[in-house]
Amino acid sequence: MKIFKPIIISAITFFMTLSANAQPSIGSVLPTGKKILIQSAVSFGRNNEGFWEKPGGGAMASKGDNIRIWTLDGAETKRFTLLNSSRKGWYEITIGENPNARIDVSGGKFNNGTNIQIWEKNGTDSQKFLFKHLGDGRYKIYTKDGKIVNLQTPNSSKNGNNVQLWSDNQDLHSEWYILDAATRKPILPVKTTVTAPVQLHGTPVPNGSYYIQSAMSYHRSNKGFMELPGKPSEYYRKGNQLGIWTKDTNPNKLFYIKKNRETGYYKLYCGGKRIGADLVVDLKAGKAVKGTPAHSWSIHSGQGQDFFFQHLGGGRFKICPRTGGVLCLKDNKNDNNGNKVHVWDDHNAISTEWYLINKETGEIFIP
Repeated sequence: MKIFKPIIISAITFFMTLSANAQPSIGSVLPTGKKILIQSAVSFGRNNEGFWEKPGGGAMASKGDNIRIWTLDGAETKRFTLLNSSRKGWYEITIGENPNARIDVSGGKFNNGTNIQIWEKNGTDSQKFLFKHLGDGRYKIYTKDGKIVNLQTPNSSKNGNNVQLWSDNQDLHSEWYILDAATRKPILPVKTTVTAPVQLHGTPVPNGSYYIQSAMSYHRSNKGFMELPGKPSEYYRKGNQLGIWTKDTNPNKLFYIKKNRETGYYKLYCGGKRIGADLVVDLKAGKAVKGTPAHSWSIHSGQGQDFFFQHLGGGRFKICPRTGGVLCLKDNKNDNNGNKVHVWDDHNAISTEWYLINKETGEIFIP
């Protein structure tokens, strides 16, 4: 079988060329020039902890100090100011009374775990941030490559917890309240009009119609193709549990894989790109516990319909629900017709691995 390689086409976005794994979302316009506090959503409304600060308090430190969280006091090193940057809709953040100090991505490296630090003003993208309002004065803070600012130790408001970059996620420790330093009340956006990158999760897969074959069968037989079972009249009923079967030309073995530009995950449309398709692969009751069936259901906004792909090499993929685990064969000892597909904890087994075969070319997709 031939190998299919995608052609990557560069595109100019509203602001700049984004990385290949970033997609646009909506950012917010905030007031500039006023003192603000930045508190973790882990702490807001619960205690007086979780506020951004320069380590050590007191006078301004040398450039290169990491931002961390601490209990609120009157120190100027916990007070910040937003300034408009040269990139429309993005902000520079100053600290205390030093007009030349900026909040900065350490080394200009937008990798997971990169520290957020203090540095002198330099006008680079490492000192430009975009705020996405989530409601009630709660925000995500984005950098240019779609990474977000979050806490190093998840869901901890412990003094000294470091502030760093990470891939976009839905965790509480990735969210921040922007507060008026004088009133300590949340600041709402003036408006929401700007484009911000959202991280695409996992390995990018081109939108398109694919057959999905178990690695237990690939290059061994023509079995193991994921399908919606039953008679043609039963293919597209809600709740039809996914299984595997020998390949044929029926559309119940086709899935149209399409990335969601707002979430950074994929939906798997049942039947390929057929007219009027309104069913997608779904986890029963939206659960991620071991043994949860994968079935067809009407499209909705729940996380049980969101997936990402993890490439293992040579065209082998794990198909990972947003809610955790992997899609695998219920009976992990064989690829017999009728074997069901369900969720299980991620583990190193061939029953958890799949090949994506492009409908138009008949070739497997290799990133």
